[in-house]
Amino acid sequence: MAVKAPLRFGAIGSGGAGTDRILQLARHALGVQVVAAADLKPERLDNLEKQLGYSVARYTGPQDYRHVVDDHEVDAVGVFTPHVSHYEHVKYALQQGKHVLIEKPMVCGAAKAIEITRLLAASGRVGIIHYQRHYEPKFVKARELILKGAIGEVQTFYVYMAQDWAGREWRGDPALSGGGQLNDSGSHYQDILLWMTDLLPASAQGFVDNWQRGTLREVEVDSMHNLELSNGAMGRMIITGDILGGFQDDVRIRGTKGDVMFFGDNVLLRPHGGEIEQITPVLPKGYPVSPCDNFVKLIRGRCRQNRVPFLFGCRVALLTEAMLRSGHSGGTKVTCKDILREARLSMKDIQ
Repeated sequence: MAVKAPLRFGAIGSGGAGTDRILQLARHALGVQVVAAADLKPERLDNLEKQLGYSVARYTGPQDYRHVVDDHEVDAVGVFTPHVSHYEHVKYALQQGKHVLIEKPMVCGAAKAIEITRLLAASGRVGIIHYQRHYEPKFVKARELILKGAIGEVQTFYVYMAQDWAGREWRGDPALSGGGQLNDSGSHYQDILLWMTDLLPASAQGFVDNWQRGTLREVEVDSMHNLELSNGAMGRMIITGDILGGFQDDVRIRGTKGDVMFFGDNVLLRPHGGEIEQITPVLPKGYPVSPCDNFVKLIRGRCRQNRVPFLFGCRVALLTEAMLRSGHSGGTKVTCKDILREARLSMKDIQ
């Protein structure tokens, strides 16, 4: 059997998360060669080359990402830049006909996210968002249980995430972060709520603040919202970046027949009036182990299903926008339909 040449990969951004993704790709069994990378900080490119063990074409200018895409016959591009920059970078890569792996959140703003999703569809290329919880056995199993009707129709939920969030460098810059902690780590929890329930966001009503350790930051640090989903289910989401040390989360979803919760890596299924069943989940046979694995296998034709298509990025972008708008307007209720209507779009565009 003829051995296929490695996929030629170009990276836009090589910070901590970006370097982790790039290394996963470079070590993939199906063969990926990193040929070029752009980052505004040369020391990050130094570190990337050290971790890779070989040299790549390097670019450090603000528009040099175009060289990564244009000058090296790359098959695929990774976008690992500050959140607000994603739109410009992913759009250019798709316009040049490249497969794209993009760090979360996909694109800031629902209208831009839908634009990018349509561009991807027209290109016929592979596009995946790096929401790694779509590949964690406990969340995969919880989604399966919910969609099979194990808890009945979703009625309410409680989602809590607390992190000692540094908000360093660009994450603390409102021009680049796109919404502070709510749009950073909080994006993961908006995603898994919508993904596990397979419901759309309907409205948000709540508050945000910029306080951390008694200091007023430039970006949003903490938030608490009442959310409504497309089936009428309502629940609470709390995202905070001001906990002392470490990380905590708690996700609970209640339906007409019971609850789904988590204990460590296990799923807890509690029927109303019944005993709790503890399930130790494993990924289904053939299920990709990460977004990077899924990305390479899709390009190579070794799997068929994209586990984090851009459509999910549109749904999260819409929910994030609704939460931020409500928080910045003193807690008024913001409906997702109204946000889309402003851009001459509708909920059908995220279905």
